Amino acid sequence: MKPIPFPSLALSDWKETRDTLLKYCRLVGAIREALSSPLPHSLHTNLLLCGNGFTTTLIQKNPSSPDHNFEVIIDLIHNKLRIESNYREPLYVALTGQSLNALCDEACSLLTDIGIATSLEKPSFIDGRRGQFDEEPLKYYWQATKVAAILFNKIIKALDGETSPVQLRPDDLSLNLGWFGNKIFANKNLLIEQVEFGFSTGDDIVPEMYFYVSAFPESEILEQFYDKSSINQSNRNFKKAVLPLKKLLNFNAPEENILSFFQSFNPVFKQPE
Repeated sequence: MKPIPFPSLALSDWKETRDTLLKYCRLVGAIREALSSPLPHSLHTNLLLCGNGFTTTLIQKNPSSPDHNFEVIIDLIHNKLRIESNYREPLYVALTGQSLNALCDEACSLLTDIGIATSLEKPSFIDGRRGQFDEEPLKYYWQATKVAAILFNKIIKALDGETSPVQLRPDDLSLNLGWFGNKIFANKNLLIEQVEFGFSTGDDIVPEMYFYVSAFPESEILEQFYDKSSINQSNRNFKKAVLPLKKLLNFNAPEENILSFFQSFNPVFKQPE
């Protein structure tokens, strides 16, 4: 694997653009949730990666047309919301920082054009404020996301048990991989039902891109595997182990350090035979 091809991106350098992207992804995530069949672990509420950005994946037009499918894509290469189907020409809306309300109206109009009736809760998308959508930080972010996805797919091969696909959670723009189990750690009697390996754009606690590991429902288990200085605690007493991206940029092979960080939480990984 080539070294990570991007600089660390501080949240303050692109927060307005990040917040606009967050709104757009929430809209597309809501479209997927409204038009898709429910999946275990609420996976139908998230977006998946595609060649140019994030996608709803293929959705069936309706039961009477089982061979007609479409998908909605946030294209971060060309800055467009694209609607592609196998029964109509592609449609798109240029993403320029328009308000969430305007994009919702435009997207729903295009879906209507291809015969899709949406059942979105429109009051959730009435934000009429225009935002920023700057090309340069989006380019860095997309590069980072693709590298993170490659690393997550490596992790999948080492996990023993049920996992999610590599996915984007629209609520906070975290790219993540979920491991699902039901393991009791006898020494602490801690119940772990889900572990999440993630990549974040940054937040109020860590204002830059970072990788993380979280565990549910008892996040205290992380203290057995990570130094206390790397564990952050939210206002709700929820803990996660954090590895800021800027700590890795001076390494010749930072991807190895990221994989090692994930694999430090060793209870969920396959043991060597």
